[in-house]
Amino acid sequence: MSILRQMVIATSTALVASSVLASAATAAPAPTFSASPTETSIDSALNPKLIENIAASLAVASISPAKSAKSLDSQIARIDLALQDAEAAALEAAGNVVVAGEGAARTNTASLSGTSLSKFVTSSAEIERQKVIDLAATAQAMYAQADKQLGAKRTELISASAKARHTSVAVETARLKKETESRSEAELMAALAESESTVADPVNDPSLDPETIDMVGMSTASLGSASIAGGTVQLPTAVSRAKRIDTSIRWAKKVAGNNKYKYRYGATGPTYFDCSGYTGKAFSTGGKKLQRTSGSQYKAAPKKVKLSKMQKGDLVFWSSNGGRSFYHVAIYVGGGKIAHARNPSAGISVTNLNYAGMRNIYKYAGRY
Repeated sequence: MSILRQMVIATSTALVASSVLASAATAAPAPTFSASPTETSIDSALNPKLIENIAASLAVASISPAKSAKSLDSQIARIDLALQDAEAAALEAAGNVVVAGEGAARTNTASLSGTSLSKFVTSSAEIERQKVIDLAATAQAMYAQADKQLGAKRTELISASAKARHTSVAVETARLKKETESRSEAELMAALAESESTVADPVNDPSLDPETIDMVGMSTASLGSASIAGGTVQLPTAVSRAKRIDTSIRWAKKVAGNNKYKYRYGATGPTYFDCSGYTGKAFSTGGKKLQRTSGSQYKAAPKKVKLSKMQKGDLVFWSSNGGRSFYHVAIYVGGGKIAHARNPSAGISVTNLNYAGMRNIYKYAGRY
């Protein structure tokens, strides 16, 4: 069953509820969809604007609490958006480290081996890669600061809101959580409906369709033997795609629910993972090897599907530049949820698909 059908069934009242709550969500832009991706270079991976974005988010922590309850709701929504922006920038900076590493490796391989230029080309690529690493480290440190300061400001604003409404902090926290969940469901429903109606169907090669290949493979699988009363029968020994996906999702959820496993950019396991390292390990657990980066995982996916057509096991991608590069990847686990390695503070977790809004989720998911 596709995600759109699931969400229609599960959240049929969300859009109605969201109309009451819309005033608190004025800062969230509508989802937009863009062009197809291209390869990312080391130069484009070095993006100083990411630091500026996190600094701008940090500045929001300096706001003074408003007087009215309605204005306080708007300020809390602004804090939430600033946190999302800071996390997105830190994620992109971390993803760029892996991209730069691959770019440096390609440069080293393609350099003029045996010539006087070889050492210079290699060292230049490594210098650029180190700049990306340093930028990512700065972004992570600034995000940790933003997470702390914005979190503290949010707590302060909730306390002020409780006072303005003559209620307790606990009651106010519960109210805001419920409203946030309702807005999130409504936003997701609207985005999926837009995906279904306005996003063009991706162009796929039917000969590479993993579901078709799986059916053919199972029907022509090599046969093993099993003894039963009266003789021996032949049984298929191939592992179906459905079983592979189930194994991958079970591993992903298990890791997401265990504090033993942590986020670290550039890591691929066994206990530390970045986003693409985590998806790669989940798929390898099910018997499928993926490329290393989120961008290469998107590019190599044999089938692309609209968000409204997503199924369990599909990979979801985030891009801030219309798909020219990708800074985050997650596994869709069903019910509007994803499993992903986020950042050092949030770790590895299962969240709503639109945990940070819909604005940077790419219009197509990848199916293996």
